[in-house]
Amino acid sequence: MVGIADIQRYYREVQVEARKVVWPERRETLQSTVMVVVMVLLVSLFLWLVDSALGWAVKQVI
Repeated sequence: MVGIADIQRYYREVQVEARKVVWPERRETLQSTVMVVVMVLLVSLFLWLVDSALGWAVKQVI
């Protein structure tokens, strides 16, 4: 069974760990976001091309 003392200790440990968190700076966050958006667009384009090519190939067979 979990007691009040266990909950208090857990809360204190969470606070200690939360203070250790290092948040990225605005510039780093912006760069990472731009990289993710660019990669999503590139992968989307690639998958669209592959899908189109496979669709064309299947139509040629049928």
